[in-house]
Amino acid sequence: MTEAERSVGVDASNDALTRARYISQIQRISSTAKAGISAGRTSYLEAAEYCHAMRNQVMDEYRELTSVQGLARAEQIKKTPPSLAALFERYAQQLFGYSYQNLSAEQQQRIHHEVIEASGRSNAEV
Repeated sequence: MTEAERSVGVDASNDALTRARYISQIQRISSTAKAGISAGRTSYLEAAEYCHAMRNQVMDEYRELTSVQGLARAEQIKKTPPSLAALFERYAQQLFGYSYQNLSAEQQQRIHHEVIEASGRSNAEV
């Protein structure tokens, strides 16, 4: 086995471990937000904002630990994360077929819940 082949193998192994830690971290973020809602410490909107900010921060941190090849693949799928407003619009259209701003408070809360849930899921393509 050449040094280059060995290096690729080490990178792949390190990337897999990094990915597993990333997934664990984002699941913890989502769980923490849901616990805050259940305990009445935070609103759905505040929890969605928290999840969005923390997931983006964690993504940036773990991308710094990823190999050049792994980072290229991740950035090919998602170079930059969508804004929170873009996520609200995406889920509003998917779930209700209307703009987020035209939804009732209850429907908007459902969108916030979707963002919280999605923040704990990773993209299987990466």
